[in-house]
Amino acid sequence: MKSLKNIYKKESKLIEDHGVPMNYNDYEGRMAKQNLFKLHKYSKELFEMIHDYQEMESWVQEKIAKAADYIGSVKHYLEYEMEHPEDENAFDSDEYYEHVQNIDDIIPELKRSIKEQRSTKLLLQDNTEVIADKETAYQIVTTFMSLNEHQKRIFSEKLIESRTSFWSMVNFSDIRK
Repeated sequence: MKSLKNIYKKESKLIEDHGVPMNYNDYEGRMAKQNLFKLHKYSKELFEMIHDYQEMESWVQEKIAKAADYIGSVKHYLEYEMEHPEDENAFDSDEYYEHVQNIDDIIPELKRSIKEQRSTKLLLQDNTEVIADKETAYQIVTTFMSLNEHQKRIFSEKLIESRTSFWSMVNFSDIRK
């Protein structure tokens, strides 16, 4: 007679599908898709509920902005991982451009990233790390160069402030394409 332990003990099947490792005994992807479905449904309903000139509580605006930022971060991360599955994870490396104090510290590093066709890891003012792939670096540099002096100052302050504000500026750059 088989014990309960033996019945449920299965070998994990890791299969490559388009370069993405698939584990058919793990349901993380399905759970994420369920949450994304719920997010999509609620987002659509909220989109239809809210009018363009409707006043809203600041906490409501903040929650919506954070949700959009978090989803944007996950999207960018997964896009990068799917495009470069064989690349070394930049977070595994101890090399990064330290102490980003102003835009003059970051632009040369981003230009090198573009030229050398590689990702770069940056330590921002709040001591959080971000990884910018060559496409993100190009977007940031191109956007920065197209702004007037006042806009450059605001853009650069936000870019180096924190991880959240960094990705907000990347999203801003993406919209301006």
